[in-house]
Amino acid sequence: MYTNFIYFIIVLLVFSTQQPSLAPRLSLTVTLGASLGLVLLFALINRWLFRQLARRIAAGHANVNFAVLYHRTVSRQSLLALLFFCAQVYLLDVKFHLIAFAAIRASFTLQGLAALGLFLLHLAIVWYYSYECQCLLSGCSDSRSSMVIANINFNLAILLPWLLISGSFDLLQLLPVGTIHDYLNTPLGQVLFFAVLLVIFMVFAPPLVMRLWGCRPLPPGDKRTFIEKFCREQSFSTREILLWPGFGAGSLTAGVMGLHRRCRYLLVTEGLLNILDEDELRAVLAHELGHVKEKHLFFYLLFLLGYLVLAYPLSVLSFLLVLASDLPVTLTNRTDAQFLTVISTLSTLPLLLLLIFYFRFLFGFFIRNFERQADLHVFRVMPKPSPLISALEKVALYSGNIRDVPSWHHFSIKQRVDYLTAAASEPSLLRFHRRKLNTALAVYMVGLVLVGTVGYLFHVDAIGASFNRHLNIRVLSSMARLEPQNPQLLLRLGTLQYSLNNLKEAVFHLERALSLDPDNPDIMNNLAWILATSRDDPFSQPQRALALAEKAAHASPEAYILDTLAEAYSANGLNHKAVAAAEQALAVASGNRSYYLEQVNKFRRMAENLDSSL
Repeated sequence: MYTNFIYFIIVLLVFSTQQPSLAPRLSLTVTLGASLGLVLLFALINRWLFRQLARRIAAGHANVNFAVLYHRTVSRQSLLALLFFCAQVYLLDVKFHLIAFAAIRASFTLQGLAALGLFLLHLAIVWYYSYECQCLLSGCSDSRSSMVIANINFNLAILLPWLLISGSFDLLQLLPVGTIHDYLNTPLGQVLFFAVLLVIFMVFAPPLVMRLWGCRPLPPGDKRTFIEKFCREQSFSTREILLWPGFGAGSLTAGVMGLHRRCRYLLVTEGLLNILDEDELRAVLAHELGHVKEKHLFFYLLFLLGYLVLAYPLSVLSFLLVLASDLPVTLTNRTDAQFLTVISTLSTLPLLLLLIFYFRFLFGFFIRNFERQADLHVFRVMPKPSPLISALEKVALYSGNIRDVPSWHHFSIKQRVDYLTAAASEPSLLRFHRRKLNTALAVYMVGLVLVGTVGYLFHVDAIGASFNRHLNIRVLSSMARLEPQNPQLLLRLGTLQYSLNNLKEAVFHLERALSLDPDNPDIMNNLAWILATSRDDPFSQPQRALALAEKAAHASPEAYILDTLAEAYSANGLNHKAVAAAEQALAVASGNRSYYLEQVNKFRRMAENLDSSL
């Protein structure tokens, strides 16, 4: 589950950052044929590999742990599925043909679902062909197709938080431009918006997941009566005790979901109930109770939010640093989608490294130790841990001898058993583990607050804004060197130079842009503004500014262009015309009307002062 969660994030990052070509490199027919060919090749590889493994398992070798070998094979094939997905995205340019549909192009959620669907297809192939090996190791009572569907449903539940967040942001973009829309697009507004979504997810996700997994209430009987009695004795409040299908009747696991007791569910599989006696079942329930008492579910959500806090400033910083370097220019000689893809890919690499480090190592450290803390909760419920040890050993045996199977998000069953045995003879290990975990959480929280504060200040502080502008100038300069005849690049470069008060550079680039596109209203407007408002020679040229502003306003009477015309009239002493132009700008302005109103009042005062002096 946790490994696939990382894969899903990588899939979304890869698909969202890849820039499709301006024109298709391959036709739709060729792209579909090649994609189907890759899927077929992936299926043949898995068919051959798992058949070979099934033969080895059937033959049997005393010195080979086939459970470990099986899990490693599934992990390798899942990684290969990710590589095949990347090949389809980067080599076959499938995104170009997907976003040809207007609905998909306009929705990040639909684009993400398309990418995840393609990746899930590859994972389904792995699950389909691994079925025989799994049956040989732990037994199967369900069909191959049922097992695949169960895996798909289980993994779809992982995507619910992303689906809620992505879908909500899609809806946010549909809001009319205004106060609410503008506020929610600020860093603080997005944090608050995400916090609200997090509350909604905590309330509504567990019932949705239960339906998706096909859970049903545990029927009345001795097992339910025993579990209900345990819950009453331990003040363990749940909304319902559910029978969890898992991955078939032989699935051996239990779990708890939901932060609040009104939306908390206790899950247990039929296979686990069948192999455990009452003491062992009590120990397993004590483990699940430990997750609740120690607030582990809350920390899982906190870690998800923490990744976003860390990734947000890093994503912007890495993107700007790539733009500031000459590496994109070195790798490609065009400024089309290939250039943008190189930039996106390079700037995404730090995020991928953060993702791997954060979830594989940092989150992995905490989740392993949370599981150990839940194991140690058995000491608060029972006088000795032997029932939990016995339950773990049974799970290992009936699951295909997985006692030594390693995992980055769980200690192996052998390690769990060894620690429980050591803690039984040395109780100080319980206090030591709690201190270690609390110290690690405190360090994490301090680091998260510091990084989040620095990232927020970088985005809202004047230093960060100036840094962004300087880096943008560097990348635009690099792109302008690639396309010296592109007036739009020169326009943007000149405008940025003006924002940094580099008038000489600004006028130089705008003059070059104007010579390439003399009828472009934006170029004329921006150059006219500098020539009209500057007080320094040789940049103060009121008469030329007026000529450019009038031509620009005639071509495109937008509010910002009419505002420049008003400044040009004022620079030439034509104050009444300046008032008229400013009023016209206010009349057509759709946003920031307060600025245009201030401009009208300014020019009126200037006209009144001139009239009174006369």
